[in-house]
Amino acid sequence: MTHATDRELLRREMRARRRAVPQAIRDAATTSFASVATRAHLLRPGMRIALYVRHGSEADPSGLMKLARRRGCRVYLPVVRHRSEMEFVRYDEGQSLRGNRFGILEPVWRAHRRAPVLHLDVVFVPLLAVDDHGTRLGSGQGFYDRRLHHLREGRRWRRPVLIGVAYECQRIAYLAPAPWDVPLDGVLTERNFYVVKTLPKTQTPQLSRT
Repeated sequence: MTHATDRELLRREMRARRRAVPQAIRDAATTSFASVATRAHLLRPGMRIALYVRHGSEADPSGLMKLARRRGCRVYLPVVRHRSEMEFVRYDEGQSLRGNRFGILEPVWRAHRRAPVLHLDVVFVPLLAVDDHGTRLGSGQGFYDRRLHHLREGRRWRRPVLIGVAYECQRIAYLAPAPWDVPLDGVLTERNFYVVKTLPKTQTPQLSRT
């Protein structure tokens, strides 16, 4: 069985697991994400924050968006453009959204409202699964991997913190990384914020609870 086949089988399993999360837990998690983020001091006034609009059974970050607004952060959302390229565009409160070709709500594209990735402070990322080393399994479209690929080249003095948003049931022990994967710096769930702590190069980074 190939690596690609293994990943597709895992995607099917994790989609089913995520869809099975009861609605009561989903509703509570929307508030819990913001509470956990507050305890972990993830958002500070003036930050540039990239979020996303929940699609399907994804974990809903709308509570995080409300928190970001209260903290005076500038909010950006992903916009899918031609050739499957994705950009982050400023999203102001009350601004209308429209569905793209995937049915995902996004702001209207305006070049002057675009934010280069390195100008962002935190990027909250949707996912299907994440392991204890910060390796993320996405939907398979590759939008985030392509947009964030240049961040794989070590730790720069100025780069955004990448945080996955997920339910606890989406955490798995190990996911074999693909060459294009961009590891997360942390994972926010309805229970905790887990940080990927940097270990010596001979070891693998591990997620630890804050």
